Amino acid sequence: MILGMAVGILPAFAEPQINDNGLIVETYMSGIPDNPTSMAFVGDDILVLQRYNGQVRLIQDGIMQDRPVLDVSVAKDGERGMLGITTVGSTVYIYFTASDTDGGEAIENRIYKYTWNGHDLVDPVLLKTLPSENYYHNGGAMTNFDGQVYAVIGDNGNYGRLQNRPFDWKNDTSVILRVDPPGPYYAIGVRNSFGLAVDPFTGNLWDTENGDDENDEINLVPDRFNSGWIEIMGPAKNQEQIDALPKYEDYAYSDPEFTWQKPVAPTGISFLKSDRMKNYEDSVFVGDCNTGNIYRFKLNSERTGFVFDTPELSDNMLNEGDPSDEIIFGTNFGCVTDVEAGPDGLLYFVSLSEGKIFRVMPNVLAQGAESQDGTQQGGGCLIATAAYGTETASQVQMLREIRDGVMFGTSSGAAFMSGFNSFYYTFSPTVADMERQSPVFKEAVRIAITPMLSTLSILSYADIDSESEMIGYGIGIILLNAGLYIVAPALAIVQLRRVLR
Repeated sequence: MILGMAVGILPAFAEPQINDNGLIVETYMSGIPDNPTSMAFVGDDILVLQRYNGQVRLIQDGIMQDRPVLDVSVAKDGERGMLGITTVGSTVYIYFTASDTDGGEAIENRIYKYTWNGHDLVDPVLLKTLPSENYYHNGGAMTNFDGQVYAVIGDNGNYGRLQNRPFDWKNDTSVILRVDPPGPYYAIGVRNSFGLAVDPFTGNLWDTENGDDENDEINLVPDRFNSGWIEIMGPAKNQEQIDALPKYEDYAYSDPEFTWQKPVAPTGISFLKSDRMKNYEDSVFVGDCNTGNIYRFKLNSERTGFVFDTPELSDNMLNEGDPSDEIIFGTNFGCVTDVEAGPDGLLYFVSLSEGKIFRVMPNVLAQGAESQDGTQQGGGCLIATAAYGTETASQVQMLREIRDGVMFGTSSGAAFMSGFNSFYYTFSPTVADMERQSPVFKEAVRIAITPMLSTLSILSYADIDSESEMIGYGIGIILLNAGLYIVAPALAIVQLRRVLR
């Protein structure tokens, strides 16, 4: 499946939904121009690639900065353009299709590393040049683990030993590369991939791979792996088919860990290692471009494959007509091109077709339930998080501690939070999104909520161990805020009118 063509025929998507009552999805950033393809974190900030114009944009404190931090000339036809990014500390690796002018004729694919100085990407070093003879199957996904940076490129229309054909023709296609430090091919026989990720618990590399007319794949990728293309896509028919593969050194084939018989164009792939979403650490998350779905696959105890409750999926394949509810994690995300786990322990999805980054987090509406370790779990306040730019801000941490340590400690407090959240979540995602788009509005909200935060801080010092004390403190805080936000402004207006008479 050619990603560029897939985007052109996508239907209009409704609002994204997560099929898990313990989670919610919010629009973290909207209005990203020129087809965002992938993102990476530098500290708490985000660098996002714009495929068509060769720019890298900075999202800082939840706001996309006006000035690009890098601008290079790229070809943009088919699956060319700004394609992949990964970071190791302040070193940033970027994969793009170079051109003399934006939108011009492709020269080649290039992988550079840059230094992030907090404002710009500087000191470019060219690490690798790769073919871009055809507009399709240029790959570009990147990842890193334990000091090794990886990148993937598809076949780019070449068919030789690296594509399991018995003759030599072109190198550096259909491979997963060791980029920095360089080394031998990590894997061969890759048709077309938009997703690479490393399991943080095992160090195992995984990829997604697009089939031709059928058989999209998720693969566990050991060192010296042969993914089988062009002879095999999806599970091999028999051992004879595997034995008949033309040999390229000692690269060995194994069947994919999961296959879609009908193509969905799987793209980004990621794992979670997160105190915030610990119940999801046993999972692999994958996005697709054809249907707008996000998939969640539960790992086996060895983290080398998947386990399913649905009998039809026990063959590790979704055949046409098989039920898929078990693996559908979310819907209506548009053409997803990247899935990333953030330093905040939350999941981020880049939607190329929507020009947005979505974020999935714990749902405070469902936080009356206990986690596996018996403690109350929860996300932060969306409005305060957007106002202060990070969930690690002291103000946001205070709100979380009051909610979890004080309010949920009594039945009346938990009941109040349930009712409050039912109202709060009808408007807070919209307000938070507005804050991220407007620095002026963000500052106004910060000023407006400061008095409320000051009054709520009283609860941090209160020793509440009974229902009556919780009700008493609660009424007191409500009356205090009513005085600050209603009575005081009303008195000021009355006084001003007297002065003006």
